[in-house]
Amino acid sequence: MVTEISVVYAAYNEEENLRDTIQRSIEALRPRFQRFEILLVNDCSKDATPAIADELAAQYPELTVLHNPQNLGFTGSLLKAFRHVRYAWVVYNAVDYPFDLCDLDKMIPLLDNADIVVAARTGRPGYTTYRLMLSHANILLLHFFFNLRLRDYNFIQIFPASFLRQVEVVSRSAGFVPPEMMFRANDMGMRIVEVPITYHPRLKGKATAGNIKIVVRSLKELLGFWWLRVRGKTKPREIWKRSE
Repeated sequence: MVTEISVVYAAYNEEENLRDTIQRSIEALRPRFQRFEILLVNDCSKDATPAIADELAAQYPELTVLHNPQNLGFTGSLLKAFRHVRYAWVVYNAVDYPFDLCDLDKMIPLLDNADIVVAARTGRPGYTTYRLMLSHANILLLHFFFNLRLRDYNFIQIFPASFLRQVEVVSRSAGFVPPEMMFRANDMGMRIVEVPITYHPRLKGKATAGNIKIVVRSLKELLGFWWLRVRGKTKPREIWKRSE
């Protein structure tokens, strides 16, 4: 039974979304877990995000704010936060709240027979045709180059904190860090299951997903990681040891 969880957010210029997202997160987590924390990484925001984050941390004891001294990007901020989590299970989310934490009710029970639970979006409302094409192409490429065939690699996952501390991720692009983590987990023999989950589109602020620079970097890292695997450079140090 899962009684504790760490929830990670990375924020860059999210003053329009931050208050509502933290409040909704607290309301969703309090009735569901005996112990929880929210780690919010402010990634050198240039708007009121840092001040709002500190104000919220003073209001909610469950919230801890980390301020990056330099911009690390979304995934760099997540990887930093993963090293600071306190509880056994970890989930991350975006500050525009695409994943409603109430839907953890659909994911947590699956951890009885799985090591990682992956949320697969049932739809992508708010996506432009361009982003839909990118998403479809990304999944086709991941299926072509790798043997873990999921319906969704880049939404939400629940990981054991012990795995996040152990895994050595070489990628840094927003498009390929989550897939690399799951490919490495699969190589270690971890049990990965998917569950359909509703995706909620951004209503405020500016999205960066689909940026051509991010797309190109993700493709380069995908091919680079595949080549490392071909050369046998990504073999896990050990097989995952489950705590039964």
